[in-house]
Amino acid sequence: MKFLKKCGLVAVFAVLGALAYQFLSLPFAVPNTVISFEPAVLTLASFILGPIGTMGVGFLGHFLYDSLNYSIVWWTWIIAEGIYGLLLGLISLRLKLMARPFNVRQFFAFNLWQLLANLLAWGLIAPLGDFLIYKSDWIFVFQQGLFAALANTIVIAIFGSLFLFFYHYFFKS
Repeated sequence: MKFLKKCGLVAVFAVLGALAYQFLSLPFAVPNTVISFEPAVLTLASFILGPIGTMGVGFLGHFLYDSLNYSIVWWTWIIAEGIYGLLLGLISLRLKLMARPFNVRQFFAFNLWQLLANLLAWGLIAPLGDFLIYKSDWIFVFQQGLFAALANTIVIAIFGSLFLFFYHYFFKS
């Protein structure tokens, strides 16, 4: 039963992530790249589901969004989102963000690690995959990836940190 409940939560968070991509996104100067509320949904999932569940949320949510909005699915970005979800889940698990008091040290540790995970997923894995598999322009895909990493880092630093602060303020104090 616990497995089915977790699968249901993965599906719900994936749909919420796809909806956030669709309706809570702002286009930016870099083509096919947006500032989205989706990373905040993925962060919330990482607090609740852990690494494997968050990987599923990232993979499935990005797949849903791409399949509904583009003529092809960008597997390199879908895989990068899954890897990013795994890393975010590992960060949440390792730092025990829901169990330990959320203080300034936790804030900086969480945001440093999520910045590094963003740079790995969006600044390296996704653009390198686009370059090697789809033969995309090297400069363009790395520009997309680095912008996505920066935008996701800012969104998570704001909304993920606010969620943790309010969670510990209202439920743990």
